[in-house]
Amino acid sequence: MKVKLTRDQIEAIKSHGERAYPEECGGLLLGVVEEGALSVRAVLQLENIRKDSRHNRVELDPLDYVRAEREAAKRGLGVWGYYHSHPDHPAVPSGFDLEHAPFTEWSYLIVSISAGKAGDLRAWSLRGDRSQFDEEEMI
Repeated sequence: MKVKLTRDQIEAIKSHGERAYPEECGGLLLGVVEEGALSVRAVLQLENIRKDSRHNRVELDPLDYVRAEREAAKRGLGVWGYYHSHPDHPAVPSGFDLEHAPFTEWSYLIVSISAGKAGDLRAWSLRGDRSQFDEEEMI
């Protein structure tokens, strides 16, 4: 699937990663799937509630996820993806990312933050058999 993002949405994800550095950040993508593409309509920046290993792990509050589902429903949208940062690592899914990705239908965005500055932002989809991620086109 392709992922459609606005320049402002891209900047919101990158600036969230820069603010959280050297820790990871994360958030959810609200949108609609149309014509084979995820059209992102809102980026929800969420708090990393993880107590340890925050430099290479992120955990979102389940209540924030419930709130996101409700907000999406009110707006006629769905929760169709997740983003997080990789401080001082490439924007490529890790083994941990593969093991903990919740849905094969979602798009997973990763932003690389090097020395506090955002770099690559890449999108990934999880194969149906959960064996690996494949890169998605961002438009």
